Amino acid sequence: MWEFDKPYWELCDGAASSKMLRRICNFKGTATVNRESRTANGQLGLDRSFVTCAKVWEHESSAIFRRDWLCMGREAEFTSTSVTPFVYLGQQLLAVRGDDGVLRVFRNFCRHRGSLMVTPEECASVGQRLQCPYHAWTYDRQGCLVAAPNMDGVLGFEKQKFGLFEVPCAVGAGFLWICFEPQESLQAFLSPLQSVFQAWQVRELCVGAEIQYQVQANWKLLFQNYSECYHCPTVHPALNRLTPYLGSDTGPILGGPMQLAETCQTMSNEGQWVGTPLPLLDEDQRRQVHYFTIFPSMFLSVHPDYVLIHRIEPTSPHETKVVCQFLFQQVDLDRLGFDPEPAVRFWDLTNRQDWEVCERSQRGMEDPAYVPGPYSNLESIVAAFDRHYLRSLDAVESEVKPV
Repeated sequence: MWEFDKPYWELCDGAASSKMLRRICNFKGTATVNRESRTANGQLGLDRSFVTCAKVWEHESSAIFRRDWLCMGREAEFTSTSVTPFVYLGQQLLAVRGDDGVLRVFRNFCRHRGSLMVTPEECASVGQRLQCPYHAWTYDRQGCLVAAPNMDGVLGFEKQKFGLFEVPCAVGAGFLWICFEPQESLQAFLSPLQSVFQAWQVRELCVGAEIQYQVQANWKLLFQNYSECYHCPTVHPALNRLTPYLGSDTGPILGGPMQLAETCQTMSNEGQWVGTPLPLLDEDQRRQVHYFTIFPSMFLSVHPDYVLIHRIEPTSPHETKVVCQFLFQQVDLDRLGFDPEPAVRFWDLTNRQDWEVCERSQRGMEDPAYVPGPYSNLESIVAAFDRHYLRSLDAVESEVKPV
């Protein structure tokens, strides 16, 4: 562990976080952290090394993206016969619905010589068994090895010891989540949002539209940008007219509600409902949009008539893939003439405005002369994000050696 007298997120002089950076990437500067939970109180932003240093990126992979639950998409995207290969942080994974109906995630390589089991082009042709195309080792949909040609008599070989490697996964709120080294159950992880998931009936909603982006910025800059609306009057004039940023508040986790303007029903091009208002919402909830960050892989934006999610996947220290999905009630999707485009166009514009300022921040912070300034109190959730991020970095032992 980092050799601190006490956790550095409890310190206000910046010495501890500076020491952490020195341990990771030979960093020479300073950074300060404030322990107040609901005010920025002069806390400084993260040092440039947190968004530019390859060694910090490597440490995040083990300290954060192995130990936290990560959203992979809607469960409905994995049909009862589906075998879906995907890559997350360079790791080859395979989602499989078993004969028992359980959705599982495996490492997508054969236990014999490491060949990929399934490529995206082969999904439609996979039957009830998964057969390696190299030497025909064959697995059932629970990941057990059931056939290994010419292995009889091989000293020490036992089929039951060579099943596919399984990655812990679970379904929550209609999403598939994975966690390589779980520290808690998915239910416990998502518990602060259970009332939101229930009121907005998130589990029952269906994808009505999707947009993907490749943003040339560190993933944390996207989280920070989403967590404040200090920038809204200048960057998002259309959004600011619908939900003025001074109406923001904090919720039980990082995020909370913003009040819709009096003439606005939802977030769309014209401010009018796109879907049917969700039936379990009370009068207050029908007049609000709630924004939440689910560290470290999702933004959740719940509107009176639809739910918007952003799935965040870092691909390098300076690049992030974003999958943006719009979730509606099935009754809306089945309605003749239903069109999600007013919401899609509104948020596509807002997203692109956000990605542009994130990319500008990335380029500016790459300058060696950059030194972070203090947060406004309108950025208290950004400060809280930084504190949680720093705690997460310090949660496991690091094998990273300074150079």
